[in-house]
Amino acid sequence: MMGDATEAAREMKKTFIVPAIKAFDHYDFSRAKIACSLSWLVAKAFGTDHVPEELGEPFYTDQYEQEHIKPPVVNLLLSAELYCRAGSLILKSDAAKPLLGHDAVVQALAQKGLYVTEQEKLVTERDLRKKPIQMTAHLAMIDTLMMAYTVEMISIGKVVSCVQQFTNFFPATELPYDIEDAIVCWINKVNEHLREIVSQEQKQRRPPGPEIPGSQRVVKVRLLVE
Repeated sequence: MMGDATEAAREMKKTFIVPAIKAFDHYDFSRAKIACSLSWLVAKAFGTDHVPEELGEPFYTDQYEQEHIKPPVVNLLLSAELYCRAGSLILKSDAAKPLLGHDAVVQALAQKGLYVTEQEKLVTERDLRKKPIQMTAHLAMIDTLMMAYTVEMISIGKVVSCVQQFTNFFPATELPYDIEDAIVCWINKVNEHLREIVSQEQKQRRPPGPEIPGSQRVVKVRLLVE
C-alpha cells in the first residue's frame, strides 16, 4: 500500500505542470479577467467536479495563433443557461419557479439589492443577447453574481466570530461596516496573526543544525467559510 502511494506521488510530480509566470508588462489583464470570470461561472453552474470537458478551458487558439472564447461557451452565455444554473443555486431560487433567461436573473439580483451595471448604466437583456457577444456586459453580470455569492456565504457576524477565535478583536473600533470591509478586516487579521507566529518562531529558533529529513513546518489558519 505504501509503495502504491509513493508511486502515485511520483506520477503526480511527473504530470503536474506549473503555469509560466509572465512579466508584469506582458501580462494580459483583460484575458485573465475573462478567463477567471468564466471559469468561476462554469464551476458554479455545473459544480467544480462536474464541469464538462469542453468547458474546462474557455479559450481556444486558431490557426493564426489568435485566442478566442470557445463557441460552446459563447452560446451558453448568450442563451443564459450558465446564468440560470448558477443564479438558481446562488440566489436559492424556488425550485418550482426556476430562473429562465437573462432578465429573470437580472431581476432576481435586483431583488437582493444588487444591480448589474456597466459604467454606471444598467445592463439589459438586449446587451446580454447581443451578437457578436458584448463581453463587458457579461463580465458585469458575472461580477454581480459573485457579489451575490459573497453576500450569501459571508456576513459581518461570521467574520467577527472567526477572527475572535485566533486573535484580539475590538468591536468599538474594528467592527466592519459592510461585507467588503469585513473581508479586508479578515485578511488583515490573518496577516497580523501570521506575523505574530513568525515572530515567535524567530525568538524560539534553535541554533542552526542539520536539517531533519522530512521535517516541515505547517501553519494552520481557520477558513472563513466552512
